[in-house]
Amino acid sequence: MKIPIFQRYILKVFIPVFLLSTFVFTALFIMVNFIQIINRGILSGFSFYFLSKALIYLIPNIFSMVLPLAFLMATLLSLGQLSGDGEIVAMRAGGFSFKDILMSLFACSLSVALLLVFVNNWIGPVFLKKSNDYVIAMADKITKLELRSKTFQKISDWEIYSDEVDNKAQKLKNIKLSRIFKKSDNKSLWLLRIDAKEGNYRIIKEKGLLMKFRNGRFNQADFKNNETLVYGTFKSYETLIPFFSKSSLNRKLYPKEMQSFKLLDKIQTNSLDQGALIKYKVDFITRFTMVLSPIIFFLIGAPLGLLLEKKGKAMGFSLTLLIIFIYYGISIMSMVLAKKHEIFFPWILYIPPILGFAAGVYIWRVKLYLK
Repeated sequence: MKIPIFQRYILKVFIPVFLLSTFVFTALFIMVNFIQIINRGILSGFSFYFLSKALIYLIPNIFSMVLPLAFLMATLLSLGQLSGDGEIVAMRAGGFSFKDILMSLFACSLSVALLLVFVNNWIGPVFLKKSNDYVIAMADKITKLELRSKTFQKISDWEIYSDEVDNKAQKLKNIKLSRIFKKSDNKSLWLLRIDAKEGNYRIIKEKGLLMKFRNGRFNQADFKNNETLVYGTFKSYETLIPFFSKSSLNRKLYPKEMQSFKLLDKIQTNSLDQGALIKYKVDFITRFTMVLSPIIFFLIGAPLGLLLEKKGKAMGFSLTLLIIFIYYGISIMSMVLAKKHEIFFPWILYIPPILGFAAGVYIWRVKLYLK
């Protein structure tokens, strides 16, 4: 379908402001998360590589927060500019209604909302889990590794000890390596231990610590059955100690780290206590109510942008902050109340979008006298 010339002109003004707003808000959110993550890294095992990975995987979730804000600001600023320059009056004189003028921006709000459906329910949770995995790995001091002589060190699921360590040559002497694990065929605990006279190691980026041993032995013992023992010797043995332990990879996920269909399955299994169940349900519902924010911001921001006229960009920026503060403030309060007091669940979660739609309809009908 061909877009009318006047709507293309509006989009020509709107899109650069929207992209610039997206960039600015994204940079602010990345900086906030950067400070939070780097504090954990400084206090433990800081790694610039893992920090970068953690921030990159946060981008989809940052976009889910940024896009509605950027859309609101771009709507207010672009329409305020067009109204101040007399462009809106010229379009109205040409016989176009406000609905005709704003149809392209309404289509943009729908497009952003559809994109948020995909991000909030599928891409965002997966990437958030990966980001948290990198933060956990960095905080567990396994990314800036320096082995020490005659010291037991916990690395992932393993514990390593060596009488002599040469970190420059990456050589070890009189090594003891052990870990406790469960076999897949039963629930009993096993101890795996490797002893070697000498060996060396090297760090494989993002994967783990590759260790090579010479002249040693290994054994496996069942904690519950003293008669079960696996024993052997070797001349050469190689193993990889992963940065991500099985316990961290299989850790209990937060609701925000679970895709919506998995979150719904978790809710329907009845395996959660009442408090946790409410939190899971609140997260599931808010994923869809927050998707409506671009449409709500269009209903509120579009008529306000037309009313700005000569009041300048400062007013548009101030209105953006005010609307964001009020709308998301009410949204956060509704989520807190729904989680803490079951009597408010779930109806209070629908109050922010309902109030937003009501405010938008009021501004359109009363302020712009639209029919």
